[in-house]
Amino acid sequence: MRLPAAARWTIWLASLGLVCGLAWTRLDLKNPVDTDILAMLPAEQDSGALAEATARSREAFVDEVLILVSGGDDPATRAAAEAAGQAAATDGLKTDSTGESLDRLLQVYEQHHYALLDEAAVARLQKGGATALATDVAVSLGSPTGMVDAFGNDPGGHLTRFLSSLPRPYPQFLPDGPFLSALKEGKRWYLLRTELTGGAFATTGSSQAAQAVRDARAAVQRACPGCAFAATGAPLFAEVARHEGQVESEWLTLASTLLIMVLIAWVFRSFAPHVLAGLQLVASVLAATAAVIICFGSIQVLTLVFGTTLLGIAIDYAFLYFAEYWFGGSAPAEVPRAVRPGLYMGLLTGVLAFSFLLLAGFPALTQFAVFSVAGLVEAGLLVALIFPVTLTRFPEVPVHAAVLWPQRFIQAACRAHWRRAVLPIVALLLAVPGWLRLHTSDDVRELQSFPPELLETDAHIREVLAQVPPPGFFLIEGKDLSDALGRETRLFALLHGTVPGAVPLGLSRFLPSPTQQEASLATWQQLFADPAALRSAYVRFGLPAKFADRTAADWRAASHAPLDPGALFAAAPDLKRFVIPAPGGVALLATVTGKADIDTALLNRATAAVPGTTFVVPLARIADTFRRTRLRATWLVIAGYLLISALLLWRYGRREAPRMLYPPLLALGVTLGVLGWLGEPVNIFVVVALILILGLGRDYAVFLREGGAGQRSPALAVTLSALTMLCSFGLLALSRIPVLHVFGLATLVGILASYLSAPLSLAPVRRNRP
Repeated sequence: MRLPAAARWTIWLASLGLVCGLAWTRLDLKNPVDTDILAMLPAEQDSGALAEATARSREAFVDEVLILVSGGDDPATRAAAEAAGQAAATDGLKTDSTGESLDRLLQVYEQHHYALLDEAAVARLQKGGATALATDVAVSLGSPTGMVDAFGNDPGGHLTRFLSSLPRPYPQFLPDGPFLSALKEGKRWYLLRTELTGGAFATTGSSQAAQAVRDARAAVQRACPGCAFAATGAPLFAEVARHEGQVESEWLTLASTLLIMVLIAWVFRSFAPHVLAGLQLVASVLAATAAVIICFGSIQVLTLVFGTTLLGIAIDYAFLYFAEYWFGGSAPAEVPRAVRPGLYMGLLTGVLAFSFLLLAGFPALTQFAVFSVAGLVEAGLLVALIFPVTLTRFPEVPVHAAVLWPQRFIQAACRAHWRRAVLPIVALLLAVPGWLRLHTSDDVRELQSFPPELLETDAHIREVLAQVPPPGFFLIEGKDLSDALGRETRLFALLHGTVPGAVPLGLSRFLPSPTQQEASLATWQQLFADPAALRSAYVRFGLPAKFADRTAADWRAASHAPLDPGALFAAAPDLKRFVIPAPGGVALLATVTGKADIDTALLNRATAAVPGTTFVVPLARIADTFRRTRLRATWLVIAGYLLISALLLWRYGRREAPRMLYPPLLALGVTLGVLGWLGEPVNIFVVVALILILGLGRDYAVFLREGGAGQRSPALAVTLSALTMLCSFGLLALSRIPVLHVFGLATLVGILASYLSAPLSLAPVRRNRP
């Protein structure tokens, strides 16, 4: 029984409204378009400590925004830096309080300075006794800073040496109030370290950072027109990626829609196809976006850009219906029955092809799959429900050249001729050298494209700071904090001797291990146990004996307790980031920096020498994840091809099914060959393109087979489908995002090859001789 028009409209609108309403309840209003590329990666099956260390390392990197102000006039430059800091704070950025933390740390270290001797000082003082201490005191008198505490709270300047050995974020910059400052190249440089209070990759977070930087730049220009301003940080890169992704999505959608509208006007010369095709495209993208939001709460910017290509796929079903309605010769009431086999078979195999992406275990591909499946289902539903009750009159558009040439091409390609056998073989032979030139790429940095000026600014700031980003981080596990600190100390000692230029950063640089502190306190106890020997040693170096009595009195009055981690963390809360709870113990997060790139092989070698220590390179781990996912997706392509082969075998039998499988295989071979010739890398998104090519090649074969060899409407539908896909993916190949560029290029070549080889799915027609 046929449903009345009102029921069809009700069913369609209710289903679309339900999906959109459910999506609204799930939408993350603060971050509707997610630009966090790392969130698209599969979750690593790491231990709790390693997962937490990875998260903390990432947060320390992605939330930071560095602002650098420089000028030749020191007072004016400082005023400009202060104005920049006030503007950034007004916009919500949290400024670094290095100076305040340093003051609190100094107080803590002064209270426990007798526990801070390093191993070398302990060994020398234990061996040399009072003479060694008297020597240190005498030497310290040669330094103006040492004279202050030579006989007070810092006998021999050991506390001063400990403080001078503390790691600084940027060695050439010293704390200067709320800034870090340096005098270089005749100019004063002020570095302001800020961080977001929210997520760097969230829309609000990245926009907040970008606005703060713009306001800080304007404040500097007002305060000191001659001063230079520069800023860098992951939030600024995220904001550029979000903006460019949205801009690309908008212009790709607009350009694709306009090209499709021009094509529809040229062929059908009626207003109705524009309305119905526009309705289908809007509904498909709306349903697809809603489905992604229901599943994930937001939509990734790459999915949004990728989704514009759905326009070229979803409209295939509309073209199949339009071609039969306008030029197929069937009565309007008979059109649904005529297109139903091709529509349902194409929809079924298309949904299956994209559904296989759900098995890849890759969040990015999962979003693509959900987007594509939901969009295709919505497109098919609209064609099946709405088109039959809107296109009810006989069309009045005459057959013209734009309608006839696709039919003539298919008919000519179906004739028995040597070209049907030779040309595909020639194409494959030309593709073979390209196959041999193929190479893979699993670099996560290809997921985004950034303006050169942004990269140049970042490189300039890193050059001024004389420090490159760390290549990775260490995870040092121990049964307790003392054990972990001891292992970290041994690791840092190895790095000092084997990795030139390496500057390790970890908790042990601020907090000696309990064992080391006990050795330090025992050494001082031994020195002050014999006051007569201490006086004698001082006198031999020409120092008054009462100075020895004074240092001994200070020892008796001072605290002999070791430095407790709680006291250190109370003074400098940021140091808590180094400590990670671990099953059965504790783990420490540490890293290493330098003025140049550090050989990770040397770091791994040092790590292997210290039990319980791991060196993690996040980019390498992500690349390995991409590689494994690419290989898994490749097997899914093969599995999908086998499943679709089984469906075609069930539908068309053993004789016809192989013929229909030939065009998609030929298109895959030609596509890979062209990519090889052009030197384009094969990555996970190229594998997605191969799935799409497989689906399109199958669609074309099914439409032609179900419509009949050489028939006008299926030939026109396949041709229009190929043209719209070429428009969509041809534009996507112009994307500045590397992965989308190669995806669009691969699909562009594959579509063209699929269309040209589609007639091979039909049996050759021999001419009747008179």
